[in-house]
Amino acid sequence: MTHPAMQRRQFITAIGALGATAAAGIQPRLNAAPDAPKPADDGPLLAGTPAVFAPSPSGFTVTLPVRRAAAAWVEYGETKDLGLRAGCDPFGFVPQDDTAVKIRVSGLKPGTRYYWRATLRPNGDLDPAAEIRTDTYTAKTLDPAAAATRFSVWNDTHDQAATIQSLFGLRNAKDDFLLWNGDLSNNVNDPALLPGLYVSPKKVDLAKGPPILLTQGNHDHRGLHARGMHRYVDFPGDRSYYAFRSGPVAFVALDTGEDKPDTHPSSKGAPASEPHLAEQARWLAEIIALPGFRDAPYRVVFCHIPLRWTNEGPQDYAKKGFDRVSLRGRAAWHDSLVRWGAQIIISGHVHRAGLLAPDARFPYAQLLGGGPGRSANDHPTVITGDADARQFRITCTRVEDNETLHDLVLKPLA
Repeated sequence: MTHPAMQRRQFITAIGALGATAAAGIQPRLNAAPDAPKPADDGPLLAGTPAVFAPSPSGFTVTLPVRRAAAAWVEYGETKDLGLRAGCDPFGFVPQDDTAVKIRVSGLKPGTRYYWRATLRPNGDLDPAAEIRTDTYTAKTLDPAAAATRFSVWNDTHDQAATIQSLFGLRNAKDDFLLWNGDLSNNVNDPALLPGLYVSPKKVDLAKGPPILLTQGNHDHRGLHARGMHRYVDFPGDRSYYAFRSGPVAFVALDTGEDKPDTHPSSKGAPASEPHLAEQARWLAEIIALPGFRDAPYRVVFCHIPLRWTNEGPQDYAKKGFDRVSLRGRAAWHDSLVRWGAQIIISGHVHRAGLLAPDARFPYAQLLGGGPGRSANDHPTVITGDADARQFRITCTRVEDNETLHDLVLKPLA
């Protein structure tokens, strides 16, 4: 049974969409853990460009990568004049950290575009001359009551600068959000990689694009500093899985974990994917029963490892085999997904774009994006969605030549 307090935090976007007030003051923890890796104490205070994560109907989170201890706040408003300030964390401190400062901007209107700018200063330095400011950006909150929604999906970028730059070049200013569907990283053994992996990739200013939501991929679970991802990004609640509503579409984002058993020696005892899958199963059974989800016109699932694939045979893990499909995830979630009426699962992982149509056994379609390479089968793709009351079109496009690989149209369920 999900603990009520955890449920409120985790469902904050969904509950906000339905007008509940019980969770209005609850925010996920925004500061880094005390054991965050210490960056070098030279160079500019700001270690890269900012990014915006975890959009909701009432707010978003700004992340600022820093080289040393800094305090920061965000000025924002509905016009370029700004006029409002977000500068208090949930524990009554000015947001501050020595790796990434995260500031939650809350109390906003649904479906509204806000201008924002961050200011940083070295921690403890009160001289205004020491302050630095970012550019002024805009970010739009989600709107569960909107007549339509648009979004894009990236997957399996694997810290490949050219791939991320190409994808970013295709960004659509009308998108309500970007869903980064796992495997942003490889094996994270060097903490110096973290800012570039999650906040400021080379030659890309993510804050100039739509606000970002993420799922974790199997590679995002690997390496000594893999847990550092959460110091830089933000999720809508306090878990790596969540649900939200944007326009006529209800979305569920799940964490498929590792692509091998938790006991596999390559993991060195770090993953706990199997209990995590079970925890999500209990949560999923509850979330799909909530108003706004159980009666949504369209119903979509994001998860990194697909729940269906053409190769579902047993893998020889001793000889570098790995799961192309999350059979463990499917076993845990399938019944709830069918009961909910999930129409499509959007995934990545296999580095090969593909589409499996619904059938009698699996009444949901399975769409997969490509990988970061440039081979005949392994190539970057962008998946886009555009939904209104009439239809929901989902397209998978190859980045290098803009060729449409898969295109499908869903009709509303309700």
